[in-house]
Amino acid sequence: MPAKPLSHYLAPGLLVLSALLAAANWFLAPQRAPAWFMSALVLAGLTAVLLLVVRRPAGEPEPTPAERRTANSLRTGVAWAGVMIVISLAAKLASSLGAALDADFSQRALMAVGGAFLVFTGNSIPKTLAPLLSMTCDPARIEAFQRFAGWTWVLTGLALALAWLALPVRLAEPGTLLLLPAAMLLIAAQLFRLRRARPSAG
Repeated sequence: MPAKPLSHYLAPGLLVLSALLAAANWFLAPQRAPAWFMSALVLAGLTAVLLLVVRRPAGEPEPTPAERRTANSLRTGVAWAGVMIVISLAAKLASSLGAALDADFSQRALMAVGGAFLVFTGNSIPKTLAPLLSMTCDPARIEAFQRFAGWTWVLTGLALALAWLALPVRLAEPGTLLLLPAAMLLIAAQLFRLRRARPSAG
């Protein structure tokens, strides 16, 4: 049996921690009940996704490698969402308890985690774009596109995280609005070129 990925344990743990933080925030700041209720709804949705991934009816055959990869991707997505929710709720709880946090701390932390997520995604793109191999074009071009897309997301994620950690918010915000669309356009342009390409002769 293959070893379980880290996200198998992280995802549920982060959801439980998020639920505890949401409950603590609700208790300390009941006047913001609608915000905590929305957080609870988001957590319920993520929990439902996680339960759908892990639940297998009795007698159902073992998952295929493709199904296992899909389940792992969903768990990883839930884990990253959990990290972002934990950061946001923990910052609000700290403020309610009187901690002197920088006014932009929560936003900076969330965007830095978002950058780390892009790095992680870029690193996994060459493995997750396997379905592109079914396209009728040169496999070498496909591999080149996968490497390009992966590196684009990795560098974009690093730039995004560094911008939010080092720059003033007034500079980091427009930088984000330039970085993300530029990366998406570059990848889309390369994908368009790939789809127009024809198999090499021979």
